[in-house]
Amino acid sequence: ASKQPSSPDTMKVLVVLAGLLLAASHVSQCAVHLPKIFGDNMVMQTNNEYGARSFIWGTANPGEKVTVSRKPGSDEYIVNADKQGKWKVMLNPTGVGQKHDITVAGESGPAITLADVLWGNVLLCSGQSNMQIPVSYILNATATIAEADKYSNIRLFQVAMETSATPKDDLNGTWKINSAKTVPPFSAVCYMTALWMSRFHWGDTPIGLIQSDWGGTPIQAWMSPEALKQCGEFEEDIQVQEKSDDVTGPGTPSCLYNAMINPLIGMTVRAALWYQGEANVGQGRDAYVCNLGTMIQSWRDVWGIGDFTWLNVQLAPYKSTGYVSGVRLAETDVRPHSGGPIDIVGTAVIIDLGDPSGIIHPHNKTEVGRRMALQLLHNALAVQYPNVTFSGPEFKSAVEESSGNIVISFDYAEGMYMGDTHGCDMNEGCCGNYSAFEVSADNETWIKAEAKFAAGSVQIQQSSGKTVKYVRLDISNFPGCALYNSAQLPAAPFIKEVTSWQERLEREVPLVMERPMLTGSQDLSTPPMGFNSWNFYHCNIDERIVMKTADAFVSKGLAAAGYQYVNIDDCWQVERAADGTIVADPVRFPSGMKALADYVHSKGLKFGLYTAQAEFTCQKRPGAWQHELQDAATYCEWGIDYLKIDGCGGRRNPHTNDSWILFKQGFDKCKQQTGRQIVMSVESCHDVSGCGAWIPSLANLWRTCGDIQANWKSIMSNLDRNNGMASVAKVGHYNDPDMLQVGDTGLSITEAKAHFSMWNIAMAPLLAGNDVIGMDNETVSILTSPEVVAINKDTLGKQGTRVSAANTTGGEVWARQLSDHSVAVGLLNRGDATTTITATWDMLNITAGSKAAVRDLWAQKDLSVASGQFSSAVQSHEVVLVKITPQ
Repeated sequence: ASKQPSSPDTMKVLVVLAGLLLAASHVSQCAVHLPKIFGDNMVMQTNNEYGARSFIWGTANPGEKVTVSRKPGSDEYIVNADKQGKWKVMLNPTGVGQKHDITVAGESGPAITLADVLWGNVLLCSGQSNMQIPVSYILNATATIAEADKYSNIRLFQVAMETSATPKDDLNGTWKINSAKTVPPFSAVCYMTALWMSRFHWGDTPIGLIQSDWGGTPIQAWMSPEALKQCGEFEEDIQVQEKSDDVTGPGTPSCLYNAMINPLIGMTVRAALWYQGEANVGQGRDAYVCNLGTMIQSWRDVWGIGDFTWLNVQLAPYKSTGYVSGVRLAETDVRPHSGGPIDIVGTAVIIDLGDPSGIIHPHNKTEVGRRMALQLLHNALAVQYPNVTFSGPEFKSAVEESSGNIVISFDYAEGMYMGDTHGCDMNEGCCGNYSAFEVSADNETWIKAEAKFAAGSVQIQQSSGKTVKYVRLDISNFPGCALYNSAQLPAAPFIKEVTSWQERLEREVPLVMERPMLTGSQDLSTPPMGFNSWNFYHCNIDERIVMKTADAFVSKGLAAAGYQYVNIDDCWQVERAADGTIVADPVRFPSGMKALADYVHSKGLKFGLYTAQAEFTCQKRPGAWQHELQDAATYCEWGIDYLKIDGCGGRRNPHTNDSWILFKQGFDKCKQQTGRQIVMSVESCHDVSGCGAWIPSLANLWRTCGDIQANWKSIMSNLDRNNGMASVAKVGHYNDPDMLQVGDTGLSITEAKAHFSMWNIAMAPLLAGNDVIGMDNETVSILTSPEVVAINKDTLGKQGTRVSAANTTGGEVWARQLSDHSVAVGLLNRGDATTTITATWDMLNITAGSKAAVRDLWAQKDLSVASGQFSSAVQSHEVVLVKITPQ
C-alpha cells in the first residue's frame, strides 16, 4: 500500500503519545529501585539470639528523599540518596517470626512493596558442584521432597549463574516458598543444613537460604582482586583480567565474585556455608590456606556486619591425581586457634562419606547437612560441648613419653574408636588391614603405626628405633579407616609435630605467676572516651576485630584525640567452668581474654567487657548473678579496665543495686591489690529523687535511657531523658545516654555532627559505636574534631542542659558552662525546615548587654563579637555549635 500523508489529527495523537512515552520514561528513570535480592516472600535476618541488624538499600535520583516503612507497625525510615543515587537504611531490631510488608517510596515514581517478608535466619551457601548438587540427587530425595511442604518457613533464593569482569550491583533470582515443587533443584547441602537446624533448634523460625554457586570453579573465581593479591598465587591471571573486560569462563579470577557475590554485600546473614576445593587439589596446602583464609576475611570486611560465622565442608574421599589431603588440611588450618588470623570458622569433617564408586559427588548430603548444622549450633549459637557434640575427636597435642611412645590427646574424645569409612575398599582397604595413624622422623618418610586407646588419648607404640618428630592421621585421597567418637563423628586428618620428652620436661617447670598488668590509674575527671562493639557488630565480634580496632585507634588518631577504651559488649562469654569461672567463647576468642587485654594494653589503651546482673545477659549468655565477687576477681586477673553491667533476664538479686555493691567490693579489692581501678558502668538509673540520690556512690556511669538507634527520633529521645538526670552528674560520675551512632547507617552527616555535638554538651561518655577499622575520613573528622572534643574534656564537671523552652519541632538552645568561664552553646533544630535560633545572654548566665566572643567549634574559627545575644540560621536536624566567651 502507498504511504498516506498524516492528517493534523493524526499528528496531534502522535505528539500526545510521544509526550506520554517521554513522561513514562522519565518516571522510570526517577523511580526508586531495589536489587533483586529484596522481594516478596524473602527472609531477613533477625537480631535475636546473637543475630545482627538488617539493611535495605537501593538507588534513586541523587538527593532524592526515600521513605522505607513496615506494616504492621509504625516503623518509618527516611534517607536521602547520595550523589551517586545510592541509599541505605538500617532497620530497627526485629524479633523472630515477625511478618511485614515493606514499602519503599521515593519522591517520584511508583512505590515498591515487598509482601510477606519474614524475620528469621539467613544462610548464604556458596562453592562449586558439591554445594550445587540439588536435593533431587541425594540418597533420600523422594522422602525429603515429599515433606518439603511442611517447612514453608524455609524460603529459597537461587542466584542466577553469571560472570562479570567488573563488580555488579545486582543479580538475577527470585525468592520462593519451600515446597515439593520448588525444592528439588535447590542446593542439597544448603537445604539439609537448614532442615536439621529446624529439627535441632530453630523449629518454625523462618530460614532464608541464598544459593550462589557454580560447579567446577576454583576458589580464585570467588575472590575479589584485592583478596587475590594478598596471596600472590594468581598474580599473572589478575593482571590479564585487569587489562580486559572479556570474561572467558567461570574459572576466571574474581568473575563469580563480581557477578554472584558483590551484589549480595550488605545482606545480613547468620552464616556463610562453603563447599569447594575439588578444583584446587593441585594447588597445595599452604596456598589454599592463604586463599581460603583471605577470602573469608575479605568477604567479612566488605559485608559491613562484622565477622559472621563461616562454615566449611571438608572434602570427602574421592579418587584424584591431585593432593586432596592438602586441601583437607587447609580447611582445618583455618579453624580458630590461639594467635590465628581468623575466628568463628567451623569445619564439617566428612572423611568417612566418600562414594563407593570413587566419584567426586557423594550422595549422602543429608549427613553432610547434619554435621554442618552441628557446627552451626556451636559456632553461631555458642552451644558448647557436651550440650552438643559438634565435632569428632579434635587434635590437642602429641607428646613423647620417657619410653619413646607417643601419646596423642584429643578434645571431644569420649568413646573413641577406629571405624571403616564408607567405600573404604576403594583405596588401601578398611580398618582391618589399614592403619590410619603414621609416624615420621623427617616429615617425608612415613611408617604405619598401631594405636592403643586410653581416656581422651591414643598411644602410638614406638618400634622404628628412630626419634618420632611427626604424627599424622588419614593423609590419603581416599582413607579407608577413620577415628570416631561416641557421637559417630570422625576426626579431621592432620599432620602435627611431636613434643619431645626433653621439651615436655622444660614446659612442666613451674612458672612464677605474674601480678595482673598495671595499666595505671583511671583518669575519670572527664567522661570516658572509647569504643563499644554493640551498635555495629552486635554478636559478630571476635579477637581479630578487637585487635584491629585497637590498631585503628592509634593509626587513625583516635588515641591521640583521647579515646582510650576498647570495649566488647555482649556475646563474648559462653558458659561457666565447673568452679564457676566465666568462660570466653573459644571460637571467637581462642587466645583468651587475658591475652587480648595484654594486646590492647600494648597499644597504650584500655580494655573493657560486658556482663549483666541477672542470670542471663540480653543475648542469653551467662550473667553475673551469684558470681559477682568471683567475676570481679577474674576480671582483675585478666587486666580488665572497664565493665558494663546490664540488667537483662532470669533470676536476679532482690534489689537492683545488690549486684553493683558486690562488684564494687570486688573492684575495690582489685584496686588495693594492683593499684588499678576498674570503671563500673551500670544500667540503669533515670530517677533523680530515687536511685539518683545514691548512684554516684556506686558507679562511674549509669544509663539514663533505652538502647539508642541510628535515627534522629531515637537520638533526640535519649538526649531528652538524659537531660532529666543532669543534676545527678558530677566529676567522676556521669549520666550515660548510650553510645554514639556516628558513622553508622541511618544518620546523615548533618545528623551525625548534631548527635556528636549534643553528647559533648551533655557531658556524656563518648563511646564510638561504628566500624572504627573501616570508617571513612569524614567519620574520623567528626569523632576527633579537636575543639568539639575539648568540650567533653572540660574539667568543670557540669553537664550541659536545655536552657530554652522545649520545642520538639523547631529550635532549642542548649548550654554547658566551662571551666574558663565560657559557655559551649548548641543551637539545635529538631524540625524539618531551616530556622533561625537565638541564644540570649540571659539564657547563658552572661551579664546582659555585655560583649562576648563567638567561635564556631566545628569550623574552628572566630565568628564575631556579639552583644546581648547570638543568632544563627540552623538547617533541619543540625546543631550550630559555638563557644561564647564573655569579654
